[in-house]
Amino acid sequence: MGLGQNGQDFSNGMVHIHGGTVTLPREDWERICAKLQQAEKSLGELKNSISSVSEVAPPINGFSPSGSSNTPLAAAAPIDGEHSHVRTQGIHTRNDITGQTIHIGPSSVPALVMALGRGDTQWAPGVQDLLGKKSMLPIFGLDNESATYPFVDLWGLPHGSILRANELANALPSDSECLSFFRSYRETAHVVYPAVADIESIESDLLLFLINRASSQGTDGITDQQIYGKDFHWIGLVFAILASGCQCSTLSRRERELTSQVYVCCSFECLRFTNFLSHANLENIQTLLILGNVISNNMNAGVAWSLMGLTVRLSQTLGLHRMCPPSTPVQQKIIRSKVWWALLWQDSLLSVSYDRASSTTTIDHTVPLSQHTAQGTRTYVESMYRLCKVGLDIVRERQRPQNSHDALIRITEHRNELQEIMVDAADYLKDSRRCRSMRDQLEHWALYLHISYITSELCRPAISPATAGLDLSKTLRKSCIDSLTNTVEAFLGLQNMTPFATRSWSAVHRSLSSALLLGILGEHNRNERARGLLQNVVQVLTDVTKDVDPAELATPITRSVSALERLLSITSTHRRKTSESGSGSQASPTMHVFTADDINSALQNGDGNIFGQSPLVGLDLDSSPYALMESIVWGAQKTP
Repeated sequence: MGLGQNGQDFSNGMVHIHGGTVTLPREDWERICAKLQQAEKSLGELKNSISSVSEVAPPINGFSPSGSSNTPLAAAAPIDGEHSHVRTQGIHTRNDITGQTIHIGPSSVPALVMALGRGDTQWAPGVQDLLGKKSMLPIFGLDNESATYPFVDLWGLPHGSILRANELANALPSDSECLSFFRSYRETAHVVYPAVADIESIESDLLLFLINRASSQGTDGITDQQIYGKDFHWIGLVFAILASGCQCSTLSRRERELTSQVYVCCSFECLRFTNFLSHANLENIQTLLILGNVISNNMNAGVAWSLMGLTVRLSQTLGLHRMCPPSTPVQQKIIRSKVWWALLWQDSLLSVSYDRASSTTTIDHTVPLSQHTAQGTRTYVESMYRLCKVGLDIVRERQRPQNSHDALIRITEHRNELQEIMVDAADYLKDSRRCRSMRDQLEHWALYLHISYITSELCRPAISPATAGLDLSKTLRKSCIDSLTNTVEAFLGLQNMTPFATRSWSAVHRSLSSALLLGILGEHNRNERARGLLQNVVQVLTDVTKDVDPAELATPITRSVSALERLLSITSTHRRKTSESGSGSQASPTMHVFTADDINSALQNGDGNIFGQSPLVGLDLDSSPYALMESIVWGAQKTP
């Protein structure tokens, strides 16, 4: 093929150029047109393949462990609803090993490979031959049947062995203890924080499990896969429930704490047994949520916060943070939604309390509301879902720089949201006199406590010295003080209903934090209600801890109670000196706020001096009341 001065050789013909006009033989022209059409077709296929990355849906039902293989290579073309869902929510496919749902983002490489391997594209045969028409998850490390648990015990019993299974079976308590602890969990811990999505199903399975155990002889019914007919995912969840139920029980303090800790260890051993990091399922997520709650109640909320990060990641691998495909059974959608919102609930409690970035703040959440309730009849759980969303929004916005005007607007919007929650709530949640059962009382006081605390957190900038002169502070200061007082009142109301209130980290932390802030602000000097509530809190916590070895008490509680007692004693001393001097030059009690210097002196001169040195040493005298409170609770090095 050669190129002349006035033309180009195409096969046996010549291309002639005359004054801008090109002439060539018909067969060459037709061949060029055919090549252009083929190129256009290839480009179209490539465009469609790229577009279809987010249009792959699981066959039939992405949540059912039964049925045909969930390989997207053989998936039928999705319906329009599935197309729309996957474009926004991603792909829900199935792990062939566990039968659990695996979520893949629509713009990921695995999703692209799925798209290239389906349909009639020019790449489909090659991709299908490469994968053998099997799941592509193992190629990307998302489904590895040979993966071992990465943190095996090198010196103990073999991981996943029958010996470990026997030890776990032996650790299960008697039938009466199982049922007693389960009842305590269901009637108390589960009421205030429903981490289990279907408690009735667990109860039914537990009764059958105990029957099977009673009919077994020796080690019959125990294998490295199951104990008396139930797998280790379920066994781990039961151990977590027993640990939580034990915390609510009437056992002595020491026996309660030791027994609960044993069940926590057994539950986590079951998680290791199932290689939960690689093969997580919904039962594992619920187990981790209960364990996080139990660990928090042992005053290790910092550990629970770290564990929450892992729980969030595992939940995202199951796609709990996304809406289910339209083909998913309604009951399955409800279960998955409940588990995800239980996670958000705990994440909100921990993140708001420590003002730490939430693991879920970048995810938009739509609050699930029942079709059977309406304004004025919303349940405790629905109200808490909405409240937790507001809490997470507050945490998210704290990470963004805002001027005082914008901050006031956002605070006002959130205050309106909180008011709407209470307007929409059922009557018994708004008025304790409308409660008709112990459960109603628990839910009433728990919601009152949490919504009061979130309101105080929302308005907290109003009590900072740095914003004292802003309209923001003048507008919201009273609301903040009232909410702090309401939080303390709610804790005392909850404590009247159940002794679990003094064992619940969220209740104790929020009430003590509020009480300390009220004390630091000197609110008990001018507010009879606040003074009475602070005295009652001190009395309640003193009664709870009076027979306990000081070395066994949680440091935050001992610090806080001691500080409250001394803050109240400062008030008495201040009043006595003012009365004796009769001087009119004293600062008005309505304006008095204790400074770091005042509290340093009280804490260093008090009897027992449990602090060694005041935890406030090193803080500026103009430190915010919130900073003083945090330093009292956690000491000079604030590490929850």
